[in-house]
Parts: sequence; structure tokens; C-alpha cells
Amino acid sequence: MTLQQIRYIIGVAEAGSLNKASERLFISQPSLSSSLHDTEDELGFQIFTRSARGVKVTEQGESFIRDARDLYLQYENLLKKHCGIEKKRFSVSALYYAFARKAFVQIVKEFSDSGYDFAFCEKKALDVIDDVAGGKSEIGILYLSDANRAEINKTLDGGGLVFHHLTECNAFVYLHKNHPLAKKESLSLDELVPYHFVTFDTDDVKSFFSEEVISHYGLDKAITVADRATELNLLEQLNGYTFLSGVFGKDANEAGVSGDSAEHFVLIPLKNPDGKISHNFELGYITKNGVHMDNVSLTYIDAIRRILNIAGFTC
Repeated sequence: MTLQQIRYIIGVAEAGSLNKASERLFISQPSLSSSLHDTEDELGFQIFTRSARGVKVTEQGESFIRDARDLYLQYENLLKKHCGIEKKRFSVSALYYAFARKAFVQIVKEFSDSGYDFAFCEKKALDVIDDVAGGKSEIGILYLSDANRAEINKTLDGGGLVFHHLTECNAFVYLHKNHPLAKKESLSLDELVPYHFVTFDTDDVKSFFSEEVISHYGLDKAITVADRATELNLLEQLNGYTFLSGVFGKDANEAGVSGDSAEHFVLIPLKNPDGKISHNFELGYITKNGVHMDNVSLTYIDAIRRILNIAGFTC
């Protein structure tokens, strides 16, 4: 068993799915899966159980991962002590925004020769906040809305974090291009009632709507999934829909999903229940309060601004 295999196991445990872990570890999912199987064969027991909803750590696996984390930390401390320098790191935690991933790729390319360890994690809003508050990530990308602003700001204050405004966001309905409503210029919640609401973040809908609206339109009865790939499949197969908050630049796909599948889906502005188009979202990034952003962090935010055509560069 190698230290790289141990790192992969820790990464999968933290991500909760092979798909997410492969993105964060910059390794293909088949290669990651093969590495896990090799390690489990060597150990003689399963570390994870696999299902359509992701991976779950077994009882033996939990014990192993605790020891593996301690071992890997000792390895990192050993390097720090005898190499004389601490390896630089840059990590971003974000909601599921393609523009955030695109900007991160630019940073990795630009600073790949500068000795950094890079990490990019896609998570729910409260997990993004926890990562930055706990020092796991230098920057977090999320949004504020009328529904979540008070709660998020309270959590940010408690974690010693500050929210930096980037731009205003709109709410969108995300559909497959063959959906019966895909040609609409805008959509109301009434028009969506006959169709399945699909999401992998059941808490996120509370950031879009009040409890009364959620209950009235049956949004609390969503089909929940474990990852974005499954969500996209169900949107296509079931004529489902989901919601996205965000902005985008020249490429509309930057608001949501990128890659080969993106061209098969459309974004349509969502109307508020009173008939007006919603403009209730504020996109921004969070950092620790009073902590000076280094060059790589500033460059990352500038990359986002350029992708989204936002004026006023950070540096």
C-alpha cells in the first residue's frame, strides 16, 4: 500500500462519492476505483460500500481511516521538518458552479510550477462555510438570498468570516432541451407543478423560496440524488427540472454544468410567485476576516471576474 493510495482513501471518505473525489483528487474515476479495490484486496476487508447514492464507510473502514489520517499527517509533518519548508496550498470550496471550476483550472495551470498543493471541493453552502472557517479552504464561493441571508450571515459571523460581493444573481430553471417547457422565455412555479423536481441539495430550495411556497408547490417532495451526473440523467429521463442560482458570461454553461452534457440542457429565468422575474441572489466569496489574501487567491477571484465579465478586478 502506498501513501498515494492512503491519500485517495481519505479523499473518498471526505467526498462521500467516487465522482466527487475523482474531481478533487484530479484522477479519473476508473483509476480511483481501481486503486480502492487494490487497497481493499490487500487489506482483506471493504473500506467502503458502494451504492447509487455514493459510498459509505464500513465499520472496519472507519477504524482504518482514522489511523490512515494520523499516518498521513505524520508523513506531512515529516516532510515539513526535514525539508525545511512547508508546502504551499491553495484550496477552494464552492457551490456547484462551472465558472468556479473553470477559474480554478486556470489557477492550477498558472501556478503549477510554484510548488502548490491544489484542492477544489463542491459542497453545500454550510459545508463551504465550515471549510473556510476551519482553514481547509482559503476561499469559499456561495450566494446570499432573501431567504438565507440572515442565517448565512449569522453563521459567517460565528465563524469569523466575511462575505465579499461579486455581482447580482438571477434564479433559473434548469431543463433538458427536449423538455416540453424548454422553449419558454421564462417559467413560473405553476407551470412546473406537473413535472418532477430533482435535487441533490434538499436544503438549497429553502434559499430560493419561503416555507409556504415550498409546501404549496410540493417542492418538499423532491427526488433527491447523490451527485450531479445522476441529477442530469433524471432531468432528461423524467422531464424533470431543478433550480440554479448564478450569473454567466459569454458561455451560458458557466452558470451550471460544463462538459459534453451541457449543450443538452437549457437555463430559463424563473418568475417569482407574483409574476415578476426573480433578482434576489447575491453571488460572492468568503474568506477569514482580517486575513490578507495572497497572490494566488487574488488571481483566482480575478479569473472569476473575467469569466463572468464583472468589472473591477481585485488586483
